[in-house]
Amino acid sequence: MYSLAAHQPVAMVEQEAHQPPAIPFTATQAHRVMQFHIACRAKRCPRKAAALSALVAAGRLVLAENHPR
Repeated sequence: MYSLAAHQPVAMVEQEAHQPPAIPFTATQAHRVMQFHIACRAKRCPRKAAALSALVAAGRLVLAENHPR
């Protein structure tokens, strides 16, 4: 069974894993990034912020106005 918990410590330790992409994510890539960076806050993780923006731009996600990311 696949577990995101096993990948979280790696993502937290390797700072390059949190850098924004050179080109915008596709919706599929953005979904994967959001899963991998589940423990990150978009305000502190540029990679998750880029994935979040890609999902919003693709119409796959609508942000709540009163909930911080």
